[in-house]
Amino acid sequence: MALLPLAVRADGVDFTVPDHYLVTAPGSDAARPAVYRIWGRSLDGVRHSIVVSATPSGDDVGHLVDAMAAYVNGRHAIDVERSDAAPLCGAPSVQFTYAYANQLTYVFRHVKVGGRLLVASYAHPVGTAADPAALAALDTLCSGVHQPAGPKGWTIEAPFPPNASAWRLAPGSPSLIAQSVRPAAANHDADSNPYEGIGATIISDRRETCGTTTIHRVTATLEGGRTQEFAGGTLRGFDYIVAYVRPPSAPPDPAAMETLTSFCTETAPH
Repeated sequence: MALLPLAVRADGVDFTVPDHYLVTAPGSDAARPAVYRIWGRSLDGVRHSIVVSATPSGDDVGHLVDAMAAYVNGRHAIDVERSDAAPLCGAPSVQFTYAYANQLTYVFRHVKVGGRLLVASYAHPVGTAADPAALAALDTLCSGVHQPAGPKGWTIEAPFPPNASAWRLAPGSPSLIAQSVRPAAANHDADSNPYEGIGATIISDRRETCGTTTIHRVTATLEGGRTQEFAGGTLRGFDYIVAYVRPPSAPPDPAAMETLTSFCTETAPH
């Protein structure tokens, strides 16, 4: 069977966030039926933001962007412009820009891969200079760092570093899952011994095949009886380290266990 496009791995979105942008709380948008992540930064005293989302879609990407253009034109948007952009993950992509007077300028990239519409957008106040790093990041949609959708029903930790993520089962809960990512280094195995020097009791230590790579999986008991599930591996030039901690005797949460290996799991889109 042919390998699935990168962008349909698990339920997340591949996108590399520029430095200085931090994960921010999604607020009222948390209920959207999509993988949905917001990053923000302050530049010269004004807020700049990046958003990514993914939704199942059977429609042509061009038709979807045309419908969006009609919608914003109906709301008196200005500087509306639609153009074909460089392919993303081998699929045609569309760039769409518009603004609202005295509010925000938006730049969108849309691509449809594996039955999902992937969208990355960047916004900055009208009359301010665009951040070149944010504009360049739009080109990484579908090919950058894997940003997990996160366990359903869990709360994202914010603020948080741009290409790392963490969620709690509930605010203040001891159950936590976190992913960190860094560029892979030559002759360095990032996941060789994750528990060295911390006094953990190893319950299980194994290598597993996940998608197209081999990852390191460990289950360990930490101080206080907490259980930690660990997954680490290197994929497309990035080292991924993911850990899920839960209280003593608490059963593993299925959604958290799926997020643990989201970076390497290949599944068909829902």
